[in-house]
Amino acid sequence: MTQNQMLITIISVSACFFIGSLIFQRFCYVLKCVGRGIFGLVFIAVGNMILSGFGWAVPVGINLFNFVVTGFLGIPGIAALYAVGLWQMFH
Repeated sequence: MTQNQMLITIISVSACFFIGSLIFQRFCYVLKCVGRGIFGLVFIAVGNMILSGFGWAVPVGINLFNFVVTGFLGIPGIAALYAVGLWQMFH
């Protein structure tokens, strides 16, 4: 094996590891967002039950938009959804 072939082999193997790690990191990020989205929808459902017990019908539902917002933003996204819902109630 010549020196150029060794260099090309090392670069190729390194590139494969780099691309594999990028794919794995993106996949982990997608799984994390899906987990946060599911947690957010469960939190919204429980929050709506608790608030309806106090007589407040906050218009925050369980839908795809709320899933995406809570998936990307997490707890601040849930707070923002309830803030917008309360603003709609009183405005």
